[in-house]
Amino acid sequence: MDIIITGIGSLSTGSQNANALFESSINSSVETQFIDIQSHKGIISVPVNSIEENLINVNGLEQFNKLDRTSKLALNAVSQAWHNSGINSEQVETNKIGVFIGTSRGPVGKWEETYKRQMSRKRQLPSFSASGTIAAISGSVSQYLKASGPSLTLSSTCSSGAAAIATGASMIYSGACDIAVVGGVESVINDSIINVMKSAGLLADSNDASKSCKPFDENRNGLVVGEGAAFLILESYQHALKRKAHPLAKLSGWSNGLSQSGKVGVDLSGVSIASTILNSLKMSNINASDIDYINAHGTGTVLNDLCESRAINLVEGLSSVPLSSIKPITGHCLGASPALEAVLCVMIINNNKAPHTANLKNIDEKLKINPIMESPLEGEFKNVLSTSLGFWGNHASLVFSKIS
Repeated sequence: MDIIITGIGSLSTGSQNANALFESSINSSVETQFIDIQSHKGIISVPVNSIEENLINVNGLEQFNKLDRTSKLALNAVSQAWHNSGINSEQVETNKIGVFIGTSRGPVGKWEETYKRQMSRKRQLPSFSASGTIAAISGSVSQYLKASGPSLTLSSTCSSGAAAIATGASMIYSGACDIAVVGGVESVINDSIINVMKSAGLLADSNDASKSCKPFDENRNGLVVGEGAAFLILESYQHALKRKAHPLAKLSGWSNGLSQSGKVGVDLSGVSIASTILNSLKMSNINASDIDYINAHGTGTVLNDLCESRAINLVEGLSSVPLSSIKPITGHCLGASPALEAVLCVMIINNNKAPHTANLKNIDEKLKINPIMESPLEGEFKNVLSTSLGFWGNHASLVFSKIS
């Protein structure tokens, strides 16, 4: 059974939709900025990729105004993808519409607000009992779409968005759903989360915010935290054909795995991630040599980029494939990043152009990969691979293909 993508939508730094995400990536529009946060040492400045309030559409979403920012970002991107798909809710079986959303941290804004109210002895708001749940994200989306099928919020750290995409595709494959709304969302630009990541030594250190994140560069020294949301509408080929949908691409393969590498999750051998990549290729019924572009996880941390490059080198024929990372453009949006990059992969297939990695000046020779540098790569992209890695060893691989 072929799984077809019929709609996409996204929201990220400086990009209000999928077209804007593609253009920002192609043009290397880095909009990273410093913000001040409170730490145990006082006020410190850190680079982040946040979303400006004026990019968040609230029209038609007024009933959800008490939700966490995470859910609001998700609803924005879902609304785009749903309208892009052209689905008429009255002409489909709503109990066969599933919603599967990945997030690493969940509605942390509500949790933080709850804690602050408790510590200041303020009355807790009744709405927190529902809006503070992890399922508030998928539940609000299902309510918005009037979808009565399975509704799940999933977490596998920074591969969460890819896990949600794979889960939705599997539900269609099993016959449980005709349509799956899949993707990821994250909103973690707050003092608590950023302090935690800084204490773990994950954040980039630079005097120039726009140059902070530099994946694959020999001078890379960390990631930049971002926020965003991205969603895809998946359908079985038969269902899409029946309603005369316009297919954007095919999700031809997917696989999730976990490295036995502890809580940090960095398996420097790359063996487990390579196995997951091979599984997705096998499902796609293609060889590594058939891949035209790799959208790498590429966070810009020393160990992540090394781990990912070793995995790529273990898959015969993959190390020569052109690749890039858009983390300098979007920031690392944790569980939302795989979904943002999935939307980008669909755009690449449809626009015959792949972005280069911004801020990459001097490739780290230890990586043994083929990054696109200085300018975008033009050509036909029939098959595109996207990889994701996260804490606790979680990782995923997705394959997107052009519709024949």
